[in-house]
Amino acid sequence: MKEIVLTREDANTEFALLAEWLVEDRAKVARGQPVCVVETTKATVEIEAPGDGTIVQLFEEGLEVELGTVIAYVAESAAELASLEAGGPERQAKPAPSAERKATRKAVELAERHGIDLSAIEKRGFITEKDVEELVALQSAGETAGAMPLLRGVSTAGVTLPALFDTDDSDGALEPGFVESLRADPSSFRALPPGEKVRVLREHGARIGEDVVLGEGSLVLAPRVVVEDGVELGPGATVRCEEAVAIGALTRCGPDLELVCRRAFVGRGVWGGRSVRFGGGGHRDPWAVLAVGDLAFVGDEAFVNVCRPVLIGREVFLTMRTLIVTHNIGHSVLEGFENRFAPVVLEDRCQVGLGAVVYAGCRIGAEAIVASGSYVTGDVPAGSFAIGVPAKVTGSSSHAVSRPRQVEIGRRMIDDLHELLALRGHAVSAIRDGDARSFEVDGVTVAFAPAFAGVDELGSETRENVVLTLEAGEAEVPDGTSVIDLLARRLHGSGGEVLDAARELCRKRGIRLEPGPWRYRGDLI
Repeated sequence: MKEIVLTREDANTEFALLAEWLVEDRAKVARGQPVCVVETTKATVEIEAPGDGTIVQLFEEGLEVELGTVIAYVAESAAELASLEAGGPERQAKPAPSAERKATRKAVELAERHGIDLSAIEKRGFITEKDVEELVALQSAGETAGAMPLLRGVSTAGVTLPALFDTDDSDGALEPGFVESLRADPSSFRALPPGEKVRVLREHGARIGEDVVLGEGSLVLAPRVVVEDGVELGPGATVRCEEAVAIGALTRCGPDLELVCRRAFVGRGVWGGRSVRFGGGGHRDPWAVLAVGDLAFVGDEAFVNVCRPVLIGREVFLTMRTLIVTHNIGHSVLEGFENRFAPVVLEDRCQVGLGAVVYAGCRIGAEAIVASGSYVTGDVPAGSFAIGVPAKVTGSSSHAVSRPRQVEIGRRMIDDLHELLALRGHAVSAIRDGDARSFEVDGVTVAFAPAFAGVDELGSETRENVVLTLEAGEAEVPDGTSVIDLLARRLHGSGGEVLDAARELCRKRGIRLEPGPWRYRGDLI
């Protein structure tokens, strides 16, 4: 007979929470098979069966258990099982006493991320991640009931919503008769030339900015339409919303976009690939709301089911063939099959890898990364790296970079831009090294300086300068000079094609600069 014991490894309290049994009582188990999940104040761990046999559980899940306690036996024979059932200990249905208020590690991390005071949670014993989630949802419901009724009950913590989310309901309202005509005969609108589509929408009340391109065969249909400057929808695009669609400046989507839901709010500078699809089953439900933050990236053939709210934060990466679902309908719920409808939230600057799936009700924390091919069935904490089926956190999404290494990277960026321009056939000078590393192209000095102390420190002989730096400081930026603060991700000053080339080089290294939005339209690189 084998014992399953709560060990004292990775714990700094006397009790742990038996969070979940992964197998039924009296079930057959195999050696090494995970049988339960335990949470301490420092970690969440799975406990494995110590041998083959029948498990006899001594505690119900959801209870506090003193560390060092036997929580189950594995009977390796029928005789051992019979002895346990005849005179063994009864299954405990009450939690062990707790000397003081405690919280699991995941609960503490989630509370810190959302600014939650754990003392606000009234509970005897361990506070769990679920307890914090419930409080976040309640607080969010109160916050959004007036300002954002569309998101009632969904926490927006960690998500920078697009500015267009707060536009007035009268902004861009189309004439009802025109909307009905579009619904009755969408093919006539699709057949119009791109420029004519813009003109017709404006004439009937839509707010359409300048330099907007609605591609050949595209359709934009909604009672309220707001499209800002420089938006491009590729050929064959279908945008059909039951209430409103709003798209921010310089957003671009490739051919065959499909965007269907009740309300859609897409931020500025969003880039979408080909055959991107937002919608799917339930897209007409009252809760079918989509929000995509500024500078988000949506790769080719990504599919986002919008049956419940989907919030995609600022600078989020959804790579090729990403799949996000907000509902699961299968066989009858009365027969025990899953029937789930729940929102999905992707906080700012998180990334979802190639072909990964994010399931209904999940939340990906800020700057977290989900590896390609993973299947996410639970929340992924901010700043973590998750991988697998189901996805599990295995480490951090980033690491600290020393100042010498940052300087080395900055200097290498100058070398990379110099090489790229030369390969493109532009006349570039030799690289000059010193406190600042620099070269000249088309009468412009391009330089990297660890800290910007002024143009005189660069040794530049040109009237125009583009400076990359780790520390912009308080030095004056004179006319003709632009300074890119790499760590603050901010541009000071203005310039021409050479600045745009440097900015594009930064973008391709994950450094997106404010002010924005911005799109590279040059041809130097």
